[in-house]
Amino acid sequence: MAEDRRRPPKFSTETRKSDPRRTSDENFASFMGFLDERFYDVDRHACRVKKGVRSYTYSLHLVRCGVARLAAFETDAMTLRYSIRKNRYHSFIKLMMPTSGTFTITVNGVRTVKLAPGEALLFDPTEDITYAAVKDTKGISLLVASNYFHARTRFQAALFKVLPILGKTPRERCFLSVLQAVHDYLGDMTPEEAEDYCDTLSAALRPVLSESFSGNDKSFATHQDFLRACAVDAMYKHIADPEVRADDIAREVGVSSRYLSDLFRKTGSSVMNRLLALRLERASTQLRDAASKAFTIEEIAKNNGFASLTHFGRVFKKTYGATPSDWRSAETVDTSFSKDRKLSLIHI
Repeated sequence: MAEDRRRPPKFSTETRKSDPRRTSDENFASFMGFLDERFYDVDRHACRVKKGVRSYTYSLHLVRCGVARLAAFETDAMTLRYSIRKNRYHSFIKLMMPTSGTFTITVNGVRTVKLAPGEALLFDPTEDITYAAVKDTKGISLLVASNYFHARTRFQAALFKVLPILGKTPRERCFLSVLQAVHDYLGDMTPEEAEDYCDTLSAALRPVLSESFSGNDKSFATHQDFLRACAVDAMYKHIADPEVRADDIAREVGVSSRYLSDLFRKTGSSVMNRLLALRLERASTQLRDAASKAFTIEEIAKNNGFASLTHFGRVFKKTYGATPSDWRSAETVDTSFSKDRKLSLIHI
């Protein structure tokens, strides 16, 4: 895309472990460096190994799928005070669950939660977070873009106030059981399986959030409808960028490119066809809009993401049955020629 931003790989897996040949400080620095490199931009406030730990050890297996981060970890006793820098493209929701041992999470220095196996905490990782682990703590963390979820503003505000601990209701326990199973199997997954599980966990978290905040929103018939609507919002946001691709849209929605493609394929369309339809629709409106009379056809084309005026003219006529100039000069244009094509493009 035209904007300069950090682009994580669409999908990757990686394992990092402490090295017995290194000192405790070197291993801890390696651990923190890995977090900095793989978990977006992290602001460290106070990170240290707890007193009494002579040789710090850790193990971290990470799966990256678009915006999502899924990690299984094992660590000696330590304290991390950190926050993920607020990102203009994404806000985040993080879930952490111990599978062995306990750890404590404090948000903004005032709200503290101690977690045991079978419990998990949802929180906003862009706040001031202090994480304290006891010796030989094992666990799993899931970081997803909050714009994956409907009513994300409400969720984000609620996370700051409530800090919900999951594990009390049947739905929450079911989700945590799936999370535990994924944790146990994480190291043996094929790349395709890991990508599918990232999508599955993100989707399964939505009803848990709805239950936690008593917010079952009925604005969309299904969650898939909502995700398609999120994708369309992202398309409008980048409609003038000729370099935007399906991967970029998927990343902004918070799902994998393959999953988003499947969502649009179910409606008989595709991500890029939908984007093309939006561009043509907006261009056709601007060509007839009195407020856009000062703009040339080439400028309108560029403002809607068409790098080539020739390409714009060709696809416009194919869709609307008239050239852009004819469309602009005529009060009405017979579009019966392109009616079916137009509907197939615009259909979500």
